[in-house]
Amino acid sequence: MMNDLNKFFYPKSIAVIGASSKPGTLGYELLGNLIKFGYNGKLFPVNPKADAIHSIKSYKSLTEIKDDVDLAVIMLGKHLVLTAIDDCHKKKVKAVIVITAGFREVGEEGVTLEQELMKKIRKYKMNLVGPNCMGIINTKKGVLMNGTFIKGTPVAGGIGFVSQSGALGASVLKIIEKYDIGFSQFLSIGNKADISENETIEYWKENPDVNVITAYLESFSDPKKFLEICKDVTKKKPVIAIKAAKTSAGMKAASSHTGALASADTVAETLFEQSGVIRVNSVEDMFNLAKAFDRAKLPSGKRVAVLTNAGGPAILTVDEAANCGLEIAELSGETQKKLREIVVPEASVQNPVDLLPPATAEVYKKAAEIILSDDNVDAGILILGPPLMFDTVEITKYICEAANHSGKCAIVVVMSQDEIIADVAKQMPMHPPLFNSPEKAAWAISEMYRYKLRSESPDGKVKKFSVNTKGVRSIIGKYKQDGCYLDFNDVYDILNHYRMPIIETRISKNVQQSVYDANKIGFPVVAKVFGRELVHKSDVGGVALNIQDEEELINVESRIIAGLKDKGLDTKLEGFILQPFAKIEDGVETILGAVKDSKAGHLLMFGLGGIFVEVFKDVKFKIAPLTDADAKSVIRSIKSYEILKGVRGKKSVDVEFIEENILKLSQLVTDFPEFTEIDLNPFVFSPNSKKSRILDARIKLR
Repeated sequence: MMNDLNKFFYPKSIAVIGASSKPGTLGYELLGNLIKFGYNGKLFPVNPKADAIHSIKSYKSLTEIKDDVDLAVIMLGKHLVLTAIDDCHKKKVKAVIVITAGFREVGEEGVTLEQELMKKIRKYKMNLVGPNCMGIINTKKGVLMNGTFIKGTPVAGGIGFVSQSGALGASVLKIIEKYDIGFSQFLSIGNKADISENETIEYWKENPDVNVITAYLESFSDPKKFLEICKDVTKKKPVIAIKAAKTSAGMKAASSHTGALASADTVAETLFEQSGVIRVNSVEDMFNLAKAFDRAKLPSGKRVAVLTNAGGPAILTVDEAANCGLEIAELSGETQKKLREIVVPEASVQNPVDLLPPATAEVYKKAAEIILSDDNVDAGILILGPPLMFDTVEITKYICEAANHSGKCAIVVVMSQDEIIADVAKQMPMHPPLFNSPEKAAWAISEMYRYKLRSESPDGKVKKFSVNTKGVRSIIGKYKQDGCYLDFNDVYDILNHYRMPIIETRISKNVQQSVYDANKIGFPVVAKVFGRELVHKSDVGGVALNIQDEEELINVESRIIAGLKDKGLDTKLEGFILQPFAKIEDGVETILGAVKDSKAGHLLMFGLGGIFVEVFKDVKFKIAPLTDADAKSVIRSIKSYEILKGVRGKKSVDVEFIEENILKLSQLVTDFPEFTEIDLNPFVFSPNSKKSRILDARIKLR
């Protein structure tokens, strides 16, 4: 794919099929943008009715062009696109961008047309961007390609931006100068019938012109591939993404706790977190963070120094830094001494350093140099509030010079003066990131530091355990009904086949058998209703704990049966589950589960369990197969992790045993993808792994 995308981003010749001589049309504007931006290759407008467009010779058809064509941009009516693809094949053009809309996005007729388009693309072994897209940009000197129809001039930088939305791409291109966003390359992928975010991100990994990758997505073309690619890419370059179309609805038709807690956005959140992609919620945040990565060095640590000429912004910055996990650096005595020599007597030389409004450009520059040279400082936030008597642009340039020369992570904040940012950027092309908010600067540095830690962390490994897959396959073979829950005794056997500690369990069909089983287990016992349609046992009053003797057991089962009858559920009862009563004073109730997404595969869930799991919702997800690093991460990411580690005199549970069981469940759903929902809840983990037990479990098969 590398060479194929080179034809898109570095073409030596471009044919614009559907170029127009009529101002205001897309075909006129796109060709005009290529010319105005200074495209260095050969341009071939194609229009059967025009001799010249924008003073460039026009061709009646693509096949009339005698030169080689690297890239074809098609802007014809949708029913003419397929013929244009045939012409591209005759001309041996392998890279095609279809700007034209009216395909899959408009309904059934468009779906059929797009399918026909892709048949030709595959038959001719071409690569396609689009259809229904906005075009492509490369700001590199020697290329200078603005192959979009949007008015405005792209600003050069190190950001790669791939967008599924053409309208969003257009709005971004209109604000790039105001917010100092410097693009290296931009690609609008539209319907992404062929080239998607996956191929683009993978291509940019080794592209030296792109320092940081940004993406706006409404859907994932192939979630598994996205995870695989981004895990690799984010070790080398940051990837920042917006994922639209969020919803809180649970997985469709899910009846398990795991499925109910897996919202439609869970897949996106899990993909981003597990692959190292930084997720943001707004275009402003995406490009603030992107330009910080593009124009600043990664912070070596989390100690931050703040320089300002007003106290209010400094306080806001310190608060946000603390909220983001940064530390306010303690400046050395030597640093404070040097600062005292250049500032007015009323100024504060402790961090945050407040120079007060009289600070000149020279004082600001010298103070920034002194602060950033302190060994206790890993990063600097250099804030300039509107000065009353000095040239803001001049002061900002002086601060930028100090930041550039420091060799450390530094962000310059120009408050309430957006126009100053554009002026400084024009006068000083090699400038550090310029922000208009000190809080956003602190947030950006914290994200950069987190990225540094993630990118340096070792890759995990997928462990394989010795299990009985034949036994599980034999059990599955008994079931012919689709979408059913397995009998509990089969669930019990499956978990034993994978050496997961399910508590001793017996299933009785009548009271006499219950009494017999309870005596075999030994009182006290737990009784639970058994029935494939009685999924949430507690909700129907179907669980009784700490039953002390035979008489109590008989009374309990009679009371439960009567309660089910009142609810009209007595016909769903297939028997009772009998288990020893497990005291959990030293253990913690957790939930371990899995639910299958149609595209991403199995999501594994771990968190605080028990009957209130859907109330507290303290759970995290990972996509299978999990590595040992993933297992460690998901355990440590839940809010109640400190409970697992031991609080108020309680011992820590065996966290390594939790990791082992998470990995075993990952192996189970990887080995048997037909398991669509699994709940192990509660799964009680204790300080002694031998006392850890799964107290209830269910598995759904499809």
